[in-house]
Amino acid sequence: MSTTYTALEHELPTVTATMLITAGNNQVTVTCPHCDQQHRHLGLGLRRSPCGHWYLVRAIGGQR
Repeated sequence: MSTTYTALEHELPTVTATMLITAGNNQVTVTCPHCDQQHRHLGLGLRRSPCGHWYLVRAIGGQR
């Protein structure tokens, strides 16, 4: 296991999630900072959008 840390070339954008309750799962929706479309994810944290860009998803009010 490598203990080397690789820094990112640029800072990741942070987006605020809105809860979406479906019949099967709780999901979150965010507005993508790259393509300005709505994307759904199954949780918070580091996520890759369907358009291929990375961002950090946080809850409203800083909840975890």
